[in-house]
Amino acid sequence: MNGGNASNGSDIRVELDDNVLGRLADLICGDDTTPYYRTGRQITALFEAAGWRRVGEVDGTRRAWVHDLLRQRRRDSDALHRLLLRLADPREYLDDDEVRTHVVQDLNELLAVEGYQVLYAGGRPKLITQTPTMKRPAMQAPIQLIASLANIVSDADFGRQLKARLDEAFVCWQSGACTAAVIMLGSVMEGVLYDVALARHTEGSQPSDHLQSLIELAAKKRWIAQDVIDYAHVLRNHRNLVHPRKQLREGYAPEDDTVRIAWNVVVAALNDLEQTLA
Repeated sequence: MNGGNASNGSDIRVELDDNVLGRLADLICGDDTTPYYRTGRQITALFEAAGWRRVGEVDGTRRAWVHDLLRQRRRDSDALHRLLLRLADPREYLDDDEVRTHVVQDLNELLAVEGYQVLYAGGRPKLITQTPTMKRPAMQAPIQLIASLANIVSDADFGRQLKARLDEAFVCWQSGACTAAVIMLGSVMEGVLYDVALARHTEGSQPSDHLQSLIELAAKKRWIAQDVIDYAHVLRNHRNLVHPRKQLREGYAPEDDTVRIAWNVVVAALNDLEQTLA
């Protein structure tokens, strides 16, 4: 498998070891030690929502039934693919997104050893391939976005556009396009701060749309925590790599750790903004 080969899924063949299928069965069922638990009826509904037809009702213990069903269809790549995506689908967790976050984190830890990962684009899960590794994503998990851009940005259409850019930045990151990811993240930070500055402007000259000025304004108004502000200036400098000559002159190319820092800066800033502007 090639590292970071993003795809909508139809061209990705899903093959899972029997031990992985057993752990997947645990993840589907849940128990008293996890923040989620699926009843037999809910398990059947999950498979049906994933397009698995005629699975019947759970017979016997939940975990054994699910594991047996998974083994029966272990050669059906499309079925396994649809199940993985449905397991991560926000529509499965309408009442508790924290549960979804927990499930997806555990799912990606499990899939890492097989060379797969679930990420999000446009609010929907998608599967990518990567180099199989024991270095689980959870060990370097990015900060989770708690805030809603709809609560921060005054214009709904602009908010959706910025959320799409944030999703695209994540896809770029996970696909190994680190320079593109950093540039996209810098644009999200600029767009959000400029919208907030305009909405809060009451006197004097109009706020500048330059990212440095916007970061300084956010620090002055205490919209964002100081530690986030410090790293935001680093992000601003990296965002300037959008100018090819600057990148050539500095001889610098962002790597995975750089994007992780940039992602955490932007998400932390968004989480801060929702709290301070409420």
